[in-house]
Amino acid sequence: MENGAVYSPTTEEDPGPARGARSGLAACVSLDRLPWPRRVLKGLQLDFYITLGTGCVFLLASIIFVSTHDRTSAEIAAIVFGFMASLLFLFDFVAMLSERRQEAQLRKPENRTRAEALTQPLNA
Repeated sequence: MENGAVYSPTTEEDPGPARGARSGLAACVSLDRLPWPRRVLKGLQLDFYITLGTGCVFLLASIIFVSTHDRTSAEIAAIVFGFMASLLFLFDFVAMLSERRQEAQLRKPENRTRAEALTQPLNA
């Protein structure tokens, strides 16, 4: 059986240097290969963005509440909870971001070519 018949449906070509280096969030998240409707669905279902959005909303609400509270003990407890929750959501986002970067580094193929040709058969 020819190698192309076995591997071509499940692998893709090496894009080479034409695509260019990717950095930042683009190095972790690539939706380039998905059609437009699936990109939208993928973006809506990722816990990644929900965590970031929730952390930012909690932080904004806490900042607003600090400037408008009446200094009761219940309000102070709510402010402390709001800041702690927002920091934990944002910390979770950073943890997921670093985990995705590590996974991307593990999946990145090495681009080494052998200098010497293989002369020995594999099953000798």
